[in-house]
Amino acid sequence: MVIYKYNSADNHLDHRWIPANLWQDRVASKFREQAPKVIEQDGARCWTWEGKVIRGRDGGTADGPDNAELLQQFFGGTGARLPEGALPPSDPALLLEHMDFGNIYGYVGFGGTRKWDIDDPALRHEVHRVYNDWMVELSSHDPDRLMMLPILPVFDPASVPAEIRRMAGKGIRAVEFVPYDGVAPLFDPCWEPTWEAFEETGIVCCSHIGGNVKTAIPPAEFGERMAYFSCAPFSVARPIADIVYSGALMRHPGLKVLYAECRAGWVPFLIYWMDRQAQERPGLFRDTGLKELPSEYCKRQMLVTFEEDEIAAQMIRNKENILRDILAWGADYPHPQGTWPDPSPIFYEMFKGETPEFRHEVVYERTRRFLNIKGPKPEQVVSMEEVAEDGKGKTREHASFE
Repeated sequence: MVIYKYNSADNHLDHRWIPANLWQDRVASKFREQAPKVIEQDGARCWTWEGKVIRGRDGGTADGPDNAELLQQFFGGTGARLPEGALPPSDPALLLEHMDFGNIYGYVGFGGTRKWDIDDPALRHEVHRVYNDWMVELSSHDPDRLMMLPILPVFDPASVPAEIRRMAGKGIRAVEFVPYDGVAPLFDPCWEPTWEAFEETGIVCCSHIGGNVKTAIPPAEFGERMAYFSCAPFSVARPIADIVYSGALMRHPGLKVLYAECRAGWVPFLIYWMDRQAQERPGLFRDTGLKELPSEYCKRQMLVTFEEDEIAAQMIRNKENILRDILAWGADYPHPQGTWPDPSPIFYEMFKGETPEFRHEVVYERTRRFLNIKGPKPEQVVSMEEVAEDGKGKTREHASFE
């Protein structure tokens, strides 16, 4: 029997794990020539669409002869089962095995298609439609555990509410809303029907760190790339401030938002400073129409995810810190910087002195409740156990792959 200790609110289905024929097999015939496909160029397999060839971390594909090397890079040494030619994040049966191996029950999966710069609006809609329908198929393998996120067409705000309702009709409980690609800021009235659709359906609005679809990762020279990645978590700061101060959370108390991979140590200052604006600019605060301080809406309707975060660990010692209300764990599977399959040594340090109930709330229960996960049989769920005093010894209760 598999024992579950965690729910992971941040995981990934990058382009490299998408089957090469996904769009060519599914788009309407008039889009096939320009739609995404995999080609070989200079000895590498990469995605192409509209005549563009996408190389590097966002364009490579594992659906080819270098699959074994890529599997070793991402999964080598974990002990998880890796069939030859596997694409684990897009193979729901194997994915659930990997989650069992890490004692993880619920899985929220962010896709990479949001990063694809497609010029033709009609083609972009079609690419999203195919991807979203595929997310429905993958999730249907185990609807309670797998929340593979469809990606909303925010480049066309008028179409978003209908897509939210279409996904809700197919049993989807969470979708990805990419704030960086919207044609208008989140406080623009054009988004009001979207907030209404989220509240009406109960679907959770998920956003990931990142940038506009046209934002390229900088070159590695002169430290520019390192500086870029150092600031990446803060990319959701403005969307958080916008959705709160726009009044969307106040007008729609059923609207729930999750911000993934933003880490957490910096978030309390942002929310504190948002509250300070109400104190320092009371006239402007009255103009917003908010009935409560921003922090109150964040506590009730927002989660932020972390993998490991020493600064957040220091902050949660303070019983008044807002992280105690909004923090949720994400494994960042299968990225090497993540904490799958065994985060217990990290949690030992992070939650020193905290009660088992609080640890369980952060790494399991809060995400379960926020995303309406029913969960396994009660006897399969345990609070995160203490590991040995040195933080190294730990009890493993993995699924069997024999």
